[in-house]
Amino acid sequence: MPRPCRESYGDQKPPYSYIALTAMAILSSSERMLPLADIYRYIMERFPYYRKNTQRWQNSLRHNLSFNDCFLKVPRRPDRPGKGAYWTLHPNAINMFENGSLLRRRKRFKLHKADKDLLETELAA
Repeated sequence: MPRPCRESYGDQKPPYSYIALTAMAILSSSERMLPLADIYRYIMERFPYYRKNTQRWQNSLRHNLSFNDCFLKVPRRPDRPGKGAYWTLHPNAINMFENGSLLRRRKRFKLHKADKDLLETELAA
């Protein structure tokens, strides 16, 4: 996935949704999962616009993580110190962000609750 250049947007809001920004952060990680604080850090380091009004956009990003089925919350393993869970992309949702296609999603990714619960349980093991 091509990495957006931080200078290309300066203080202007980049043309990416919170879902796309979160996917960029997660896909940049070697383990394909990040804690919330690292997602915030990734976004602020690459897009200066998000260094201000942090509370507002961070609330929106958290809302997107919780309510969009393409993201899964993975409990932190005991051997990993720190606070909070990790976030990852659902394996079937990764193709939504293929080839750096982050400006527009093809269609909303929706899971049945039982399927999502089962996958989160498997990831926690």
